Amino acid sequence: MNHTTGYPVALLGTLTLLASSAAIADIRDLIDEEVLRNIAEETSGEAAKRNLDTITLQHRMRASSQFELATQHIISQLEHYGLDEIDVLEFAADGKTLYGTQKSRPVWNVRAAELWEVRANDGDIVRLRKLGDWDSVPLTLAQDSLSGDVTSTLVYIGSGTQDSDYSGKNLQGKLVLTSSQPGAVVERAVGELGAAGIISYAPNQKSAWWKEDDRLVRWGHLDAFPKTRSFGFMISLGEARALQQRLEAGETILFHAKVDASHERGKYRFATAAITGTDKSGDEIHFTCHLDHPRPGANDNASGCVSILEVARTLNALIKEGILPRPSRTIRFLWPAEIEGSIMYLSQHDDPSRIKANIHMDMVGGGPVTKSVFRISGGPYSVPSFISDVGHEIGRFVNDQTQRFADGKTAAFPLNAPEGGKDPQLALMEGLDMGSDHDVFFEGTWRIPGLYLHDWPDRYIHTNYDLAANIDPTKLKRAAFIGAASAWYLANFSDDDVAAVLKLLQRNALQRSAELVERRASLSAIDVAASTRIHFAMERRKVHSVEPFATMSESDHANAVTYLQDLQALLVTPEPKILQERDGTVYERNSNVEGPMHAFGYSYIDDKLGAAKADELRLASHNTSQGNGGMFAYEALNFVDGKRTVSDIRDWLVAELGDVPLEYVAEYLQALESIGVLRRQPTPSSG
Repeated sequence: MNHTTGYPVALLGTLTLLASSAAIADIRDLIDEEVLRNIAEETSGEAAKRNLDTITLQHRMRASSQFELATQHIISQLEHYGLDEIDVLEFAADGKTLYGTQKSRPVWNVRAAELWEVRANDGDIVRLRKLGDWDSVPLTLAQDSLSGDVTSTLVYIGSGTQDSDYSGKNLQGKLVLTSSQPGAVVERAVGELGAAGIISYAPNQKSAWWKEDDRLVRWGHLDAFPKTRSFGFMISLGEARALQQRLEAGETILFHAKVDASHERGKYRFATAAITGTDKSGDEIHFTCHLDHPRPGANDNASGCVSILEVARTLNALIKEGILPRPSRTIRFLWPAEIEGSIMYLSQHDDPSRIKANIHMDMVGGGPVTKSVFRISGGPYSVPSFISDVGHEIGRFVNDQTQRFADGKTAAFPLNAPEGGKDPQLALMEGLDMGSDHDVFFEGTWRIPGLYLHDWPDRYIHTNYDLAANIDPTKLKRAAFIGAASAWYLANFSDDDVAAVLKLLQRNALQRSAELVERRASLSAIDVAASTRIHFAMERRKVHSVEPFATMSESDHANAVTYLQDLQALLVTPEPKILQERDGTVYERNSNVEGPMHAFGYSYIDDKLGAAKADELRLASHNTSQGNGGMFAYEALNFVDGKRTVSDIRDWLVAELGDVPLEYVAEYLQALESIGVLRRQPTPSSG
């Protein structure tokens, strides 16, 4: 049933007009302009870029010797900058230890790997050309490949995911050419049919430029916990097309593949440091990135690593010079391996509740050649916070100032690096956007609010062309400025800041309410009523999110609540008298299972439920224009709080991500109950 009447349409126009005028704001209403100016002038895109040039020399696989070299560069710079509490945190890399929902992966140690096209000549093997070499281009060897030595012919198996791909083909002892990731075909091609190894030309992540550049070699993957031991080499699409043409013409193509690699016990080692605060409470504002990924890995994610390093240098330099005082709350920095490192860190943290916010940077420096669009994500509905409003306000300020600069107008904050570009920032402001360590901090175990700064798309992500030359020092400077300004504000947030941030929340609540009216036009009448209730519940939680940072006066609280009540009264719709089946089951989270269901290189739900059963869960493959299956599954678990019913959780999902069948939600939560992630409560209660 489509809920569209003249009343909401007219209301939409009124709210949009009010919201557009109310949204005219300036971050200088929250942060002193002189503080912003000092941060802007000290922040250096060139300093960040020089650090990036060093880090991108290393093939930074988890717990590897080259990851350690990158870590040591970070430590050396932190010592040079004079940060506090510099340390290296260690965690087991043994393939056994469980840190929350992340099983520790073993170290992948590669000593050598080469792939040659060869020909036989009177019993001898003659090398013709090299297609893969660990020493020169380590990305040509799929991650977690293990030792092998084979000289054999090439067989094309297409995607290798259907029976027809293998029909009439003898793979025993052969090398297979596939368009899929090695991990997607290894069990069938190698484990069942006896292939000796894999050559893959899997394309990089899909965007408008997908498959356009046939020079790209993608980062390949095999399992860190393999059932079938094998190896894979990665080649470009252009190379693969040439090989396919030769095979189609009836040519026999011979390759020699040799890999000397193993899984071993070792340690994850993550750099950390702090700018210690004056407050004895121990509260902290965190910065994270992820230091791992293949060489060169410039935008993903050397850019995020050097940008938070530049935040550390900038703020510490201003404090040491006496330009800024020491912050009230400690500002801490962490350089882990993606997702798995953050799970390890939080699951072993003595008191994660002290972390009041996390600012995560993952891909923040892509220049025009990458086609990147910069984004600031404020987080999911499950963790509503004023922090997202502050981050977006700073982002809009940067957009405005850099647009003025690009247009040739006067701009107090052009934020232009001398060696960088002059384009406007044009950052997009988002809510939930998944795929990096911020997912771990937001996750229902810890519910730590924060910001996620990132680029998307990037046409060179996870390929040999994610080069340092693609990185714009101006974007690095701006990312560092946004992070530093956000952290400084949050680290010093006090009772004196409450009134201004509540005013910001009021302006933004009006804007979000206009968006709600537009969005609910596509919902049924009963979902309109539920989504409206949830919308204002979230706005109230944003107001209350100030409380861990400062004391809100009774009058400020009363005014904020009254404002939202009055706004809600404008949007309320009658509850339709429709009988709709409700699932009153209430779950609570098992506190012994900490972390998201999908970690990195390991999936808790796949391991405990079985990958085949997990793949059948309909919620995880349900997509709408507002969200994908991963978001639905992630938020469904996050909404579990011991109070909401299954139907309540479905309503929250609809409000955030769009329509979803109740049975999909119930099925998913029942699956989590079956593996001990959730416990069913005996008495349901509405939430």
